[in-house]
Amino acid sequence: MSLLKVLLIEDSLDKRASIEELMLPIAKAFELEVVDSYDDAIRETGSNNHDAYLISKEFADDRGLEIVWEISGRGCQAPALVLANDDDAEQESEAVNLGAMIYLVREQLSSRFLERMIRHAIDRKRYEDNIRNNQEDLIKRMMDLQDSSERFEAQSVEYIEMAEDLAVTKGELEVALADVTGSKQELEALNREKDRFFSIISHDLRSPFTSLLGYTGMIAMAADKMSPEKIVESAININESATRLFALLENLLEWARLQMDQIPSEPIKLEMCDLVSKTVDVLGPVGTDKDVSVINNVADEVTAFADAHMVDTVIRNLVNNAIKFTKAQGTVTIEGHNTGEICEISISDTGIGMAPAQIDKLFSIGDKNSTKGTGGETGTGLGLLLCKDLLDKCKGSLDVKSEPGKGATFTISLPVG
Repeated sequence: MSLLKVLLIEDSLDKRASIEELMLPIAKAFELEVVDSYDDAIRETGSNNHDAYLISKEFADDRGLEIVWEISGRGCQAPALVLANDDDAEQESEAVNLGAMIYLVREQLSSRFLERMIRHAIDRKRYEDNIRNNQEDLIKRMMDLQDSSERFEAQSVEYIEMAEDLAVTKGELEVALADVTGSKQELEALNREKDRFFSIISHDLRSPFTSLLGYTGMIAMAADKMSPEKIVESAININESATRLFALLENLLEWARLQMDQIPSEPIKLEMCDLVSKTVDVLGPVGTDKDVSVINNVADEVTAFADAHMVDTVIRNLVNNAIKFTKAQGTVTIEGHNTGEICEISISDTGIGMAPAQIDKLFSIGDKNSTKGTGGETGTGLGLLLCKDLLDKCKGSLDVKSEPGKGATFTISLPVG
């Protein structure tokens, strides 16, 4: 495993020696480099060759925060951690506003604490950069949808003008009108898709961010007054919000890429028992938290011929949905078998079930039909739409059987070879 490169920006020999001493017990994880002049600091941070920066606030006659501002303004990939003599709330707020990820007080440092803070800053910076990139992709997708809508509107107007200006025969006019009608229907479907997409962005994507900002704001404002138990509780809530947000972004981007036909299908022979086992390993603990058992009954000999990532995404979404709509002490069972040239994988639950009207709307993006789970879990309804599109890509299909109060069974059909 390669070492994480840390750049220490410090011109005090005593403070430099103190940090180097703290880094000795964790030297197997980090490679420490040091600069002691302002010009060297600007040059090294501009090279973008480090995983993290430790910047003395008092560096170069108290110009350390200028370095932080420079790093933030350049969009450096590595996070900045400020080292300060004083535990001062105003100084900490100024450092964070200028772009520092973490504010550290020297007298509170230990080797283990410093290691944790550096790793936390690196992980947090990567996560924030990932979220920022994902948001840019979503905005581009929305702009593409708007452009498509305008093109279809222009095409409809063009056909109407052609019908009015040209002396066309009745048959030709009927063809033109049919084209206009088809374009209009396609435009309406595209507008519903766009409106639903905007709804997801404006509400479902904003809600987890609101929760994240609320909890982090509470910790930032009152951490010194909160009990350890309350801080742990807030941290758990932050982690849950971030997990929901990441899952939502994954489905949004996967679906958007499918609409733009940017996901190639690379079918291989799949050992379905092994693939399902991976999903159970990941989602089993989620079921345990709700007292829901997740059981893999797929035999070792069951195989399919499809894209591994696409099928894994489908099964993961369906199992997650089954857990979501199953009450405590319920079960989610995954079974599978090969029949001729078809592999069938069924995900059955003992949950709340669905009425026929709900089933009819499951795969329609134009309908806001997402229902809260038995534990209050929220969703967008996009997961099932993504499953259907992915299975179409794999030359497969998805069948749903359910009755209110009697659970639901989702059956995936895939080619065997």
